[in-house]
Amino acid sequence: MKEPLDVNGYRIMPGWRVGHLLEESTTRSGLLVPAGTESTSDALTLIDIKTGRRFWAVPTGAWRFLWPPTGKVAVAVRESQIIAEEDDDAPTSESSYL
Repeated sequence: MKEPLDVNGYRIMPGWRVGHLLEESTTRSGLLVPAGTESTSDALTLIDIKTGRRFWAVPTGAWRFLWPPTGKVAVAVRESQIIAEEDDDAPTSESSYL
């Protein structure tokens, strides 16, 4: 018996979280900067592909790829690298704080 598929026919492996980038980082030449290669300690803001909620993760060791159903850039991070995430009951106004 096959295991159920999680998202649009794709299963996300345990211990990982996949999200779409809120916005792409680019260099001055216009090239995309792969997640986890910048020499910065800034966290990535991602939109979870399962729930649609935002979460923030440290990009060290992140994997970047095109999510097949949408063709949009997605980033896979280890769950241990998530530093914050949007709560189900959180207000959605721009004056909200983490």
